[in-house]
Amino acid sequence: MNEQIFWQLIDKAKAAPNSNFETQCVTLTELLTPYATEDIIAFEHILLEKIEEASTWPIMAATFVVCSFISDDTYEDFRAWMVGQGKDSFYKIIKDPNEICNILSPKEARDLGGEYMLFVAANAWLEKLGKDNEDEFYELIEHPEEKVIEQRWPETKEEYRKLFPALYDKFWNEERIQERLSEAEEEE
Repeated sequence: MNEQIFWQLIDKAKAAPNSNFETQCVTLTELLTPYATEDIIAFEHILLEKIEEASTWPIMAATFVVCSFISDDTYEDFRAWMVGQGKDSFYKIIKDPNEICNILSPKEARDLGGEYMLFVAANAWLEKLGKDNEDEFYELIEHPEEKVIEQRWPETKEEYRKLFPALYDKFWNEERIQERLSEAEEEE
């Protein structure tokens, strides 16, 4: 498994008839399962490297604008979703988060399903070996070192709009922000 094959598999799953991102990830799991176990593990390592590559302040802020919320899980899921968009889109978004507007609708943003990408390799590995304990898989995985990101959160809506004009105009949802904050407070 190398990056070229990694991106080819993602493109192949993305090109299949999928109703949503979850279905795309199921297709990707099916495409990955025939590979050798070491290739499946290598796929996971590449995925984690790409997720970490997308860990930047602009992507973190864009996650908040698109998802109306930010947490460690939301941020990781969003970057996993970015990887699932394929190599070209992934790098366009890193270069300019406003590119998300060309890929995603506000309705789709309500349930991106990025977390499904995080289980593709584990599910392929379990299927391949006929196992059901994903902990065994994760014990084999080395995580890249996480970057420290200097966070410069805007103080006002206007500052968010200045940061990402197209993204703000398409995704900013005051009602959804309040809804997500309430949900988070209830979970505490």
